Amino acid sequence: MIPAIYENQFHIPSYFVDDRAELTPNALLSLLQEMSNNHASILGAGWHDLRQKGFFWVITRLQLKIKRMPQWTESVLLRSWVRKSDAATSPRDYEMLDAHGNTLIAGSSVWAILDTAEGQPQRMDQFDGGFLPQERSTLDRKPQKINALQLPDTPKNLKEVLPSDIDMNHHVNNAHYIQWAFDSVNESFRQSHQLQELTVNFLSQAKLGDCYSVYSKRVSDTSYQTTLYSPENRQEYCRILTNWQPNHNHLNS
Repeated sequence: MIPAIYENQFHIPSYFVDDRAELTPNALLSLLQEMSNNHASILGAGWHDLRQKGFFWVITRLQLKIKRMPQWTESVLLRSWVRKSDAATSPRDYEMLDAHGNTLIAGSSVWAILDTAEGQPQRMDQFDGGFLPQERSTLDRKPQKINALQLPDTPKNLKEVLPSDIDMNHHVNNAHYIQWAFDSVNESFRQSHQLQELTVNFLSQAKLGDCYSVYSKRVSDTSYQTTLYSPENRQEYCRILTNWQPNHNHLNS
């Protein structure tokens, strides 16, 4: 029987954790993307299924509420399911549970299907006949739109997209945007805080050889907003908003 809710057990490996032995945000996104494709494949709309027809999935928005990140060697249960599609997008929700059934992470994402020739969005009713949409929503709302930052007149932190950044669709892997953003957060702040919420708006696709700039701004005592963009035409690739809470273990150490 085709599962309406797809689930998989994971043990967190050492190459997915940071200096605190916690799952990194970019590794978390990699797990969510893998879960999404595995479930879509069972439903007949995975990467290989769409590629044969000249299409591919893209994630456009993501919002995650994080109670805590799992630790190295910890066993977690990850669940994912599709909610009702609209004309051009398909919402997908996630939850991660610990060994005792406690929710560690809950979130929602929005996906679209583009054609490989022109990169144009497709109507979801061409594909979603067997998606088995669920009513349950982890966040009770769609991932939020992030307002634009005022970008600096002179771009800084200029870098070039490398071959190791590219995924199977010949664009930058979404998880790399997350890594670039978190690398720009003040290290003292990162060590003294725990990530509580992550919101991402994926706006366009960077490709091999493109130049990009990372602009990060502390927008409140506990929030950072980061924009990844082209310094040549100021086209934005991604906006990322993070909310944090003080790390009491760090404060007491």
